[in-house]
Amino acid sequence: MRRPGFSFISGLYILLLISIFLLAGCSSTNKKKNLPPGELITEGKHQIKTKSYNKAKELFHQLLEDYPDSRERVQGLLFLANTYYLDDEYEEAKFHYQKFIELYPANKFADRAYYYKAMSDFKMREIATRDQTNTLAALEGFEETIKRFPKSPLQAKAVKKKKECHDILANSEFEVGKFYYRTGAYQSAIVRLKNVRETYPNQGFADEAIFLIAESYLEEENFSEAKDSFMELLKKYPKSEFSTEARIRLKTMHR
Repeated sequence: MRRPGFSFISGLYILLLISIFLLAGCSSTNKKKNLPPGELITEGKHQIKTKSYNKAKELFHQLLEDYPDSRERVQGLLFLANTYYLDDEYEEAKFHYQKFIELYPANKFADRAYYYKAMSDFKMREIATRDQTNTLAALEGFEETIKRFPKSPLQAKAVKKKKECHDILANSEFEVGKFYYRTGAYQSAIVRLKNVRETYPNQGFADEAIFLIAESYLEEENFSEAKDSFMELLKKYPKSEFSTEARIRLKTMHR
């Protein structure tokens, strides 16, 4: 008859132990939530070093939510953006860099926000290789960085990335022009290839672009424009791999 009573007491004891552990856990959680801003920054930076990006993001979000008026908020927002960037979450990174720019445009680290916002677009371009929307946004961002922060240590990197964006956009337009030429859409090819030459004049494929323009005019039986384009090619790029073919075209062209 005593055994059921004993079991009941044992059950209560076990429940009591579980309650103690749960309370200890809650206490520990509350303690973490109550970390001061400086410690949240320090711990967040440590988590970044160990590549524990999700934990770092939690800490920086906590700082922004729990201490909206603290001076550490500025650091926290930039670190949060950096963490998203390091974790390859470029859309989120871009959002937080933009927020930093809007809230702290005169901050000494504003150049970093501008540059890495542009880099976020640049990285997203690598994901969507055919759509150049992010490339155009990145180009605009690098140009803004160069313009606003001429003495920034990131200036040289921004200039280099700006050139990369130009090259990417030029090659993309050139490939579209070649596609039109291959598919017999010669008027569209002429428009695209001329636009590439005017917008990106210093590209390595400039001679081929002129040659394809001339060939397109020839296919359209616009012999006057074709002749002018072949002559331009020979004048500007006499050693081009397309110069021999251009001379042949000029000799055999109907007048």
